[in-house]
Amino acid sequence: MSDAKKDIKFSLKATVNKKKKRVLFAEVDGTFADVLLSFLTFPLGTIVKILKKHHEIIPQEFGSLTSLYTGLANLDSVLFWTEGAKSALLHPRSSCDAKRKRLKLDISDSPPLEYFNCPNKCRREVTLIQSMYFDSYHCKQCYGNPTMERQTQTVPCDDDEVFMKSASSFLITDDLHIVPNAGLLQIASVLGVTDLDEAETMNVTFELHEVVKLLVFSLISMNPLSVIIFNATLDCTKGTEFTANASNSNSNSKKMNLKLVVQKSLNKLLCAEAEEDFVEFLFSFLIIPLGGVEALLSHNSHVKAIDNLYKSAADLIHDKYFKNLDAKNWLMKPNITHGYISQNHIFPITEDSLGTHYTKGISLPSTNFPKGQGSYLKGPRAYMVTDDLTVTPFCVASILSSLGNQKIPVSDVEEVELQIGQKKGLSILKASLTSKCALTDALLSQVMNKEPKKEQV
Repeated sequence: MSDAKKDIKFSLKATVNKKKKRVLFAEVDGTFADVLLSFLTFPLGTIVKILKKHHEIIPQEFGSLTSLYTGLANLDSVLFWTEGAKSALLHPRSSCDAKRKRLKLDISDSPPLEYFNCPNKCRREVTLIQSMYFDSYHCKQCYGNPTMERQTQTVPCDDDEVFMKSASSFLITDDLHIVPNAGLLQIASVLGVTDLDEAETMNVTFELHEVVKLLVFSLISMNPLSVIIFNATLDCTKGTEFTANASNSNSNSKKMNLKLVVQKSLNKLLCAEAEEDFVEFLFSFLIIPLGGVEALLSHNSHVKAIDNLYKSAADLIHDKYFKNLDAKNWLMKPNITHGYISQNHIFPITEDSLGTHYTKGISLPSTNFPKGQGSYLKGPRAYMVTDDLTVTPFCVASILSSLGNQKIPVSDVEEVELQIGQKKGLSILKASLTSKCALTDALLSQVMNKEPKKEQV
């Protein structure tokens, strides 16, 4: 983070119960509401990167996604079609990257956007064409089709409004319900805050670290404001049902094979054996924006504070407070950056459209992926996936060694074969947000007592 970011401050007027160390609600302006709502535009991989970067200050993990990200980082690059393909998953782009640059504080710390530019300084068409691909591209306008150069450039913008109108004022509860600041009666009726008899008002300053903490604690707690302001105990309530809403799944979607390796005597998951399509599907979690996850899971992700934030933007904040309708859609229905969705991404989400600049000014040898493969990982290849979604190349010797260390006889092991489609895929995504036993929570409890062993899910 730059020194300039460290100097940025937000003033919040918090109404609190000091005896209970509880924040009832806080009054904030539109610029702070913009920063808070921008969390919905962060890809899950970006959130993991933020947690890793600030691990010394806030030693927290993000469900099974931290171990998924770490396993990806540790995989040999030779398993990917190009180094750029692996990097795209480790450093996912968001369609809102450029927009977030206008925030008073953008904690995503996304790298500067790259643009294609003709080495001949061609000006016949356009000069700023955002670079979104792994391969090299060529200018159609110049003799010889020279290779385009990738350059970083800041695009100036005088408009400091991103999602919300900057003049607006909002109320935010401890569990991140947010409504326009329009009167006292809505505190009880809309936000459900009734404990006002011993309420006091205090001025609070949020700087860089507090905003980072707000993101982190909103992922694991129902009371992030109280945790930050009073160092209160985390209210880590979460659901126990990880089955995703069936209405968001398509029974005709692509199916992927998965083998769960289970200890029979304890019905305990030891690991899973998967092919590259399922592993690539897991890695695709990292490119989905948080708001896109909320949309896929019908704002019932078990990350309760984020559920509340999403529902507030959808239902509690009138459209007139948004900068425009597009701004609301960026939060509610964020697209994946063009070129990131592989053939193994089975969720019903869309990517940004390809601008006309790419067909007019650039020769594109591949439209989505390096060498036209349509995927990140080479194959065929078998992988081992642990309960917390750590991925490693499959190795029989390693499994036998692990069984020996745990004193589990091979006779006490069985394989449960599954086919993973959208419904079970959404259940794994949901479990990965809050659980370090994502496969067990999403799959094992529902299949171990069923016959036959091979099951359509």
